[in-house]
Amino acid sequence: MQEKRGLVQIALPVFLLLSATGFSGRELVRQFTTIQQTATKKTVSAQPQETATSTPLSTETIQSVTAHVALPQEVRGIYWTAATVRIKRAEELRTYIKTTGLNTVVIDLKMDNGQIAIPPQEIINNLGKDNMYRIARIAVMRDSVYAYAHPTQAIKSASGKIWVDKTGIAWLNPSHPEIAEAAISLGRQAYAMGFDEIQYDYVRFATDGAIAAIAKSDNPKTKSEIMRAFFEKVGGTLKAEHIPVSFDVFGMTFITAADVGTGQRLEDVYPNADFISPMVYPSHYWPGFQGYNNPALYPYEVVKYSLDKGAEILETDQAISATSSRPHFRPWLQDFDIGAVYTAARIEAQIKASRDAGASGWILWNARNVYEPANYAPLTEKKTTD
Repeated sequence: MQEKRGLVQIALPVFLLLSATGFSGRELVRQFTTIQQTATKKTVSAQPQETATSTPLSTETIQSVTAHVALPQEVRGIYWTAATVRIKRAEELRTYIKTTGLNTVVIDLKMDNGQIAIPPQEIINNLGKDNMYRIARIAVMRDSVYAYAHPTQAIKSASGKIWVDKTGIAWLNPSHPEIAEAAISLGRQAYAMGFDEIQYDYVRFATDGAIAAIAKSDNPKTKSEIMRAFFEKVGGTLKAEHIPVSFDVFGMTFITAADVGTGQRLEDVYPNADFISPMVYPSHYWPGFQGYNNPALYPYEVVKYSLDKGAEILETDQAISATSSRPHFRPWLQDFDIGAVYTAARIEAQIKASRDAGASGWILWNARNVYEPANYAPLTEKKTTD
């Protein structure tokens, strides 16, 4: 089962210090998650090993699919792992979605270690018949499978060996154009399978682990320029082909226009995406953020501030009006107990903040796919077409 994918978002000086010493935000998350999993009031169904392949999809795997589902006026989604989509839990969540006003499912297609997990076509088709918007989540740079198959495109240590993060996973060097081409190819095939949108995660340079051990040539000062080229190539290509595309970014990307070591800058992502999904989990902000001792206790304020700040950055630095930018924001929201017990009220506060900030929707993240029942209060829908 995969752990939280987000880095604990900390103030820039601390961020750089921890990176230099090899201490990772992911490690903090892992420690908190261990505590949460032993104390949480939520239960978990046993999960089987995730069936996966190290090879790309081929046309032989593409079967008959339902028509693409139109983009909802407001996306109200939840995340499914590659394991969930193969077991009884998928039908349970399918019922939950239909009875609570949700309308979107994000499903792992390429996992955080690089393995490709092809979901059962029947599930994709059934979700389409339910008029559920289907998003394929594709992790890009955190990829041991591709790295060891193509070592020249992997991040290296100063010794010349493939560098791995704290969890032992290798990372790709975003400067290689072949990586963007592979991401585009997989996105096209996912769309042909019936997915309605392609969402790319881990679209950044590595941050979690002994960053100082990375070879200087693989840890350039121009990370933002390299990532801009990636966003332009991947996002620009899919948009030109009328395939909806979105990118996941750190919440920090919405708070500062500077690159804090990831290569992600909002000004580079925005023009190349239909939607941007910042991970604005309140528990991942540092103590003292906006004066909050424990930001996890202020879900509305943290989410609202982050989205407002992103709109401000684009308006101030790029002359993009907030009226234009906000509908392209679709945040990941917290539905897990880190920093605080995330009750229905705290989940609903984040949803309200997203709406008040003018976002076009939101997606709930729980790594175990166990969601706290909440009032999702769907807006009056007016479907749009491609």
